Amino acid sequence: MLSYFEVYQMSAKRHILRQAVIRHAQEHGIKAAMRAFGCSRNTVRKWLRRYEPRRPSSLVEMSKRPHHCPHKTAAVLETRVIKLRNQTGYGAERLKMEFDLPCGVSAIKRMLKDHHMVNARKRKHVTKQDLREVKRQWKVFGQLCADTKYLQDLPRYWPHMMRLRLPKFQYTVREVVSGLTFIGYADEISKSYAVLMAEQVSAHLAWNGVDLRQVEWQTDNGQEFREDASHRGLPTLVRALGSAHHYIPVKAYTWQSDVETVHRLQEDEFFDREDFLSPDDFWQKVSTYWLHFNVSRLNRSKGWKSPLQILQHRLPTVDPLIASWLPLDLGKLQAQYVPAYHPKRGHDLPIHPLKRYSFAEEIEMGHFAVIDVETTGLNPYRHDRIVEIAAILLSSDGSVVGEFTSLVNPERD
Repeated sequence: MLSYFEVYQMSAKRHILRQAVIRHAQEHGIKAAMRAFGCSRNTVRKWLRRYEPRRPSSLVEMSKRPHHCPHKTAAVLETRVIKLRNQTGYGAERLKMEFDLPCGVSAIKRMLKDHHMVNARKRKHVTKQDLREVKRQWKVFGQLCADTKYLQDLPRYWPHMMRLRLPKFQYTVREVVSGLTFIGYADEISKSYAVLMAEQVSAHLAWNGVDLRQVEWQTDNGQEFREDASHRGLPTLVRALGSAHHYIPVKAYTWQSDVETVHRLQEDEFFDREDFLSPDDFWQKVSTYWLHFNVSRLNRSKGWKSPLQILQHRLPTVDPLIASWLPLDLGKLQAQYVPAYHPKRGHDLPIHPLKRYSFAEEIEMGHFAVIDVETTGLNPYRHDRIVEIAAILLSSDGSVVGEFTSLVNPERD
């Protein structure tokens, strides 16, 4: 025969057990029931005392909860805790600390749980899925995320970089909704390169039918993206072109997750797999990869569609050639704006003209110059700048004596 406590563990048969104990005790006595069922005398006496004939509920076990709890939280305090929770959304520990509540953290947790105010924390992948769904509803080209990547810490790429003098840094601009990515490479982190990259991307977008007034740029607080004391930098440039700009909050690392995802993907799919025989080989391979990325690579997080497919679906008015962006060599491109260094002329003075004349000689010969200037606009208070200067020196009979032309970096006065 099973003991009392063995049968007691079978919660579905406890009432049958107690009826058997009572019946045995009534027929054979308390001690006999105690020995037969392997329980104490107090247990037998308890159920004999509680038993009422024709009333099965008398054999239901009573709650062991005390009738009075002297340290129970007052109803007024509990109401205050619930009200503060609704107003602030704080957790138990912060409620205790911020408002100096006269009860323990565990008591606050119990109150919140009793009022069903403790929500299960979302799993990380669920949070990401919700965020992707929100971003899918944004306007295409409503936000461009710009960032820079150090290529010096890539183990497989580093030997090729040192041997072939390949770029050390990558400038990345990514459109959030479609995933369309624009890339530039340089040998240093520089404000000039960041501005040049933003200028080229903006020109590419405008050329292919994107309204720059609908575009907003997002950057981190890196020095290459900051404005200087003269209000020159990437934010000034994009605003002058009609776009908006904002910085991410300090230590808000996840705000740039879209562009950081691209950096991780290119490491796994390109830099950790490719070897380069020459600089030309590098530029050919990197151009092929980014064309594939924008045109034909399907993105799992965007419904297995490529950036070009998303653009054609969401913004059919944009020219498909917008996805044919080739990575820029920002160093070579900047050299077209700023003349090369010459020991006799300095960094910014071109080696012109070949022959110099004094002012008196120019007057005597009857020479005069026709000068033309190209600018980003006509309002210097909006930071419009000169981008090109051209001059032609003519004689008194109108024949051309000399000419000069030069591009000017718009970030220089």
